[in-house]
Amino acid sequence: MALKRKVLWIVIMNKDSVETLFAKHALAMDATAVCIRTSSTRFPDTIKRFHDLGMKVYAWRWPPSTKSGAMKEANNVADNLITAGLDGYIVDPESDKAGAANDWNQDGLGELATSFCKTILDAAPRSFVFGTTSGCAYPAPKQKPKIPWDQFFTASDFLYPQCYWRWTNPTTGQVGQKINGGTPDEAIAKGITAWKPKSLGKPIVPMAGEIDVVKDDEIKAYGAALAKMGVTEGHFYADNADVPVANLAAMKAL
Repeated sequence: MALKRKVLWIVIMNKDSVETLFAKHALAMDATAVCIRTSSTRFPDTIKRFHDLGMKVYAWRWPPSTKSGAMKEANNVADNLITAGLDGYIVDPESDKAGAANDWNQDGLGELATSFCKTILDAAPRSFVFGTTSGCAYPAPKQKPKIPWDQFFTASDFLYPQCYWRWTNPTTGQVGQKINGGTPDEAIAKGITAWKPKSLGKPIVPMAGEIDVVKDDEIKAYGAALAKMGVTEGHFYADNADVPVANLAAMKAL
């Protein structure tokens, strides 16, 4: 079953040359949309440029968990990006370090999460897509239980667990280290097990990553796993200059 929608993500896009390469990669894999971190200085003008290429434009961010920081992000999306034609937004509430400025795994953040989502959705057209992404197993009871999942999931049209099976370890620098079981099937199974109980019945779309270090045959297996689930949308994290041509071809073939 061929994917109807393919979304290519990017983290840092602050130069013309980076946007150009990103667009080339998106076109090479037949992406129907791109998802750009809101910190990109190419916003908001990049929205029209990707629209002109026939792609929808989503934005994403791991927002601060402070009231001022979270609402600054929400207001930026509402006032500057949606008004420029943004098609969707995917919030990424996570927690690497307890007490950090963007640590969402704390008590008492439900009201802030609701206000954050409402600010964006109140400014959005009916066609706008709102979603939530986070770590593969984070919603599991012994992972990050204090993240306000109910509030974020209630506002979401889709949920996007980060079912990455390889990554570049940020601590050791090991490239292509296997994680979450080390295969698309294992990572997706882990993500679904953690996310489904809290999903409120919202559609779950497992994400692939990290696409610069996975193998092309693994991308094919990721597509097969989605087909088995009846999922027709694939998300690919994250583009950079090191993504192999073979991986772009594998993504195009899905």
